[in-house]
Amino acid sequence: MPVRSAEQLPPGPAVQPVFAGDRHLDGGDNDDWDPNSELSETSKAVIVTVFGLALLIAAFAVIGRLGGWAEDYGTILVYLAFFLWMSIAGRLFWWGADKLIATVRKKSGRSGDRR
Repeated sequence: MPVRSAEQLPPGPAVQPVFAGDRHLDGGDNDDWDPNSELSETSKAVIVTVFGLALLIAAFAVIGRLGGWAEDYGTILVYLAFFLWMSIAGRLFWWGADKLIATVRKKSGRSGDRR
């Protein structure tokens, strides 16, 4: 393949991008971020709450096997992993639940504790 020197190249950029309004159609890196395409806070909260609850259910489903796993793989490793799993699952569940509770309170016009 012959190599062209700079004198043989036509003036201008080597690749001409194609535009349609403000959007690039050449498939390049486009930093136009559409905030409307992101999930709402309520949708994120529902997804995270359900995912955290599923992790908690899975943990409770295998709680009877922890003793056998501890014998096979070591007590510290198994119970540390179980603690980590439960901590992450609980944190996810409560983050989502707190967001959902705050959303319900905001929509009902009540804020704070009603004691």
